[in-house]
Amino acid sequence: MKRLLIALLIGLCSTALSGQFYDFLSENKSATFGFSAEHDFILVKVRFANVLPLNFIFDTGSEHTILFKKEYADLLGVEYDRKIPLFGADMADQIYAYIARGIELNVDGKLQFTSDVLVMEADYLHLEEFTGINIDGILGANLFRHLVLQIDNKKDRITLLSPNKFKPPKRHMQFEIDIQQSKPYLTTLARAGGEEITLKLLLDTGASLPLLLYTNTHSNLELPPQAILGNLGMGLGGFLQGYVGRVEFLDFADYRFSNLVTSFQDIILDSLMTNTTGRNGIIGNSLLGRYNLMIDYNQGHLYLKANRKYRRKFKYDKSGLTIAATGADLRSFIIQRVVSDSPAAEAGLQKGDLIKSMKGIPASFYTLAALNSTLSSKVGKVVRIVVSRNGVRLKKKVKLRELI
Repeated sequence: MKRLLIALLIGLCSTALSGQFYDFLSENKSATFGFSAEHDFILVKVRFANVLPLNFIFDTGSEHTILFKKEYADLLGVEYDRKIPLFGADMADQIYAYIARGIELNVDGKLQFTSDVLVMEADYLHLEEFTGINIDGILGANLFRHLVLQIDNKKDRITLLSPNKFKPPKRHMQFEIDIQQSKPYLTTLARAGGEEITLKLLLDTGASLPLLLYTNTHSNLELPPQAILGNLGMGLGGFLQGYVGRVEFLDFADYRFSNLVTSFQDIILDSLMTNTTGRNGIIGNSLLGRYNLMIDYNQGHLYLKANRKYRRKFKYDKSGLTIAATGADLRSFIIQRVVSDSPAAEAGLQKGDLIKSMKGIPASFYTLAALNSTLSSKVGKVVRIVVSRNGVRLKKKVKLRELI
């Protein structure tokens, strides 16, 4: 199941971090750099401390720039200002990060600047296991919150524009958004199991899902009849538990998505999470990536233009398997979870089984994305899987079907 949400920094003890692209643009109208779109994330090449090449997620849903792996900072002799507590995704577990001041960062070999960075005490997310790609950190809104952000999902490039030199684009639709705590929110309509309701949703490029709704933030938000229990992704403090189903429709600006794959989660109604923003959920990059979009953080405007990805179907797993990538090259695969009463369960697959081959092809020839794509293909397809269980090779056949 490919439903990945990064729930980071729910509570940050009111710590302010500096650093932005704004100084870089003081004498320029704009700055542009490329990215790669993988696993519905926007991945940017970042040279940390101007030395170490790493992969960072470009994340409009995070207030801060974050390094997941403290060993990299330690290797470079980075000094820390202080240690601060953070809250995990369940608002109960407290974990820690260190503030590193004035770190030199180089983005895509084109933008050189300094920024404060939060360095996680440990890599709590282990995103490699659930994406099959190396992800080392996040570029957050502390870098672009005073600018105009343009994400071209057709050409895979990001442009940052100085607000006093920005002119609204032609052939884009303009919408009002709220900017709170450096994050963009859109108010829109949806129907999820009950009446048509108005929702306030975070526009979050750091979530590789189409839509996440917090079911206990609105009296008319209901789970659909056909929903399955599962892990929605990883957050600070562990797996994010919830359900996956479909909403009847979601209006995104002037666009309506019907029967949209949606994650559902109850959330602790704490002032750190909901009372300050009143949000009901998240629109993630699986949906946002279907547009070329611009966010004017100063004026509170969103500009949208659909690209060629707009009409693509939202794929979802039809096997009932959650697979994790392991090994130095992330080309070994282990079954992390099997949904009850699913095709995988009926085939006799179990948690802990090592996948040795799929469709007659050795597992090492696959990426995790390719495995998940195979398991998300058309209904009725039979996928032959060979697994190793306690040293014994077992052959299984999984007949795909709709689970939600």
